[in-house]
Amino acid sequence: MGEESPDRGPLVLLARPEDVLRVGGEHLLTPRERRRAGALRHRADRDAHVAAHLLVRHCAAALTGRPVEALELVQECAECGSTEHGRPSIAGLPELHVSLAHTRGAVAAGADRRPIGVDVEGARTRDLDPAVLTSTLTAAETARVRSASDPPAAFLRHWVRKECLVKLGVVTLDELSGVELDPTTEQDVEGGRTRSRFGPLHLLDWFDPTLDVAVAAAAHGPPVVGSARTWAPRRPT
Repeated sequence: MGEESPDRGPLVLLARPEDVLRVGGEHLLTPRERRRAGALRHRADRDAHVAAHLLVRHCAAALTGRPVEALELVQECAECGSTEHGRPSIAGLPELHVSLAHTRGAVAAGADRRPIGVDVEGARTRDLDPAVLTSTLTAAETARVRSASDPPAAFLRHWVRKECLVKLGVVTLDELSGVELDPTTEQDVEGGRTRSRFGPLHLLDWFDPTLDVAVAAAAHGPPVVGSARTWAPRRPT
């Protein structure tokens, strides 16, 4: 894949927290971001939080061509107006949409000219809770998950894709059990990834065996996964 250029999107990035932190830029975080990171108890959670907030800036910079140092990440809740939580955006760029997610050991970010949602979750094996299945999947999806060769992995695929739809604002967490992801739209593409559709939206999901995570992105156009060159350009040696 070649270098990403301004105005290309939807753009999605995935990275290890330590790799993002190694590039630097923690001084770019706002006092609110630093305060929220500092409130996290475990070092791994703090690193992932900071790295995700930096990576989404790199993602927005790659898409717009603006210097990452000039981008300020802000949040505002559409319901209560609080700036302590809510959908993220880049200050002064209302036409740009961003999304970010993090788990221990991995961070993801997305940027586009239209709403975008990204999610990343650890793929560690775990038992399936019947209550979680009922609140998250339709009856048909539950049957497919239970009959899959790897039920926890099958469930995780549904979860990350549906979480992206929540972040896009097209569904809510309370509605997930009524949202059907159509398996007939799925198509395997390069890199072991799967493309699918949800109405007019394009979804992309995959497992990263190195980071041991499931990743998904949902957008109005086919998401493009950027390389590390997007956010960590090599310095001359």
